[in-house]
Amino acid sequence: MKRIQPQRTKPPSLIPDFCSGPALLFMAVVMELVAVCFTLASADASTDLLRRLALLSLYLQWIGLCGGAALCGLRRLFTVARPGIVFLACWITLILIVMVLSNVAWHMGINPNFGVLDPTTQRVTFILSHTCIAAIVSLMLLRYFWTRHQWKEQVHAEGESRFQALTARIRPHFFFNALNSLAALIMIRPAEAELMVEDLADVFRASLEKAGRMAPLVDEIGVCNAYLRIEKARLGEKMEVKWDVPESLFNWPVPMLIIQPLVENAVYHGVSKLKEHGVIRINIYTAQQLLIVEVENPMPPTEASKTRGNQIAIDNIASRLNLIYGERGRLELGPDNGIWRARLSIPEKSLLVGGETS
Repeated sequence: MKRIQPQRTKPPSLIPDFCSGPALLFMAVVMELVAVCFTLASADASTDLLRRLALLSLYLQWIGLCGGAALCGLRRLFTVARPGIVFLACWITLILIVMVLSNVAWHMGINPNFGVLDPTTQRVTFILSHTCIAAIVSLMLLRYFWTRHQWKEQVHAEGESRFQALTARIRPHFFFNALNSLAALIMIRPAEAELMVEDLADVFRASLEKAGRMAPLVDEIGVCNAYLRIEKARLGEKMEVKWDVPESLFNWPVPMLIIQPLVENAVYHGVSKLKEHGVIRINIYTAQQLLIVEVENPMPPTEASKTRGNQIAIDNIASRLNLIYGERGRLELGPDNGIWRARLSIPEKSLLVGGETS
């Protein structure tokens, strides 16, 4: 018999991403500041400041570029290692790079064609002095990048844990209400209830398969339609649903089960409490680089002065939007001339995953 080994999760990187543009830009700025400091510290009446600054900048930028490339490569090698060993390896690598480049700079500097260094400058003294300075500067830089990287990893982990907790709360709420609807339908139309079980199974499957947080808008629409078919079988002609969604928006990434609770509230606290026919309108469009989702339903007279809807579900949606998108993700709701309107504003970029959601 073949032994099945548990799947290993991808280990977190112990080195910040020096392959990215922001990290390299920050390193370039630091190198330039160091060049300015050295230029001013060694300035005298006979010194050409601009020429010395240009040469120092070229020298230090080469060190920064080579150091960044080396750390980028090391990030792929050190996938599993003790943090102290990784930190020490990165530090030693940067020191060795400075030693090699300072050796090249010494040979070029004493060359009469360049005339940058005094010909009497000792090679060992030049290399050691630059290496010592590089050891101090690189130690501070690595410590900064390391601390910032660990902070970002911690924030990301906390965000993931919080999101999973919020998702775990919304699913039982949705499943409980859907099962209640099915129970009521069984008593009225048992034949149709059997078909509705398949819809409910599709909803369960979709929500469980999308445990990775995000899904295309078309998947969320499918979940809403499956749920609405269950309610349609129970309410019959009393409920009508009108969608207005351009096909071009079907691939917009949205958090799973972000629209369905609003549709559910529109059914339970709107149409189901009406004595007459009611229409639920779901309009989805884009404005100011945001996906706008509006869910509208008529309000029963007794609901006009009450706080409607399940507050846990509403708070959950607002919390998830804020967690994933920050201040750009919003949930707004309230009455408007006998119509209850809930509006979602969903950006295409996610703060939690640091980029475009998928």
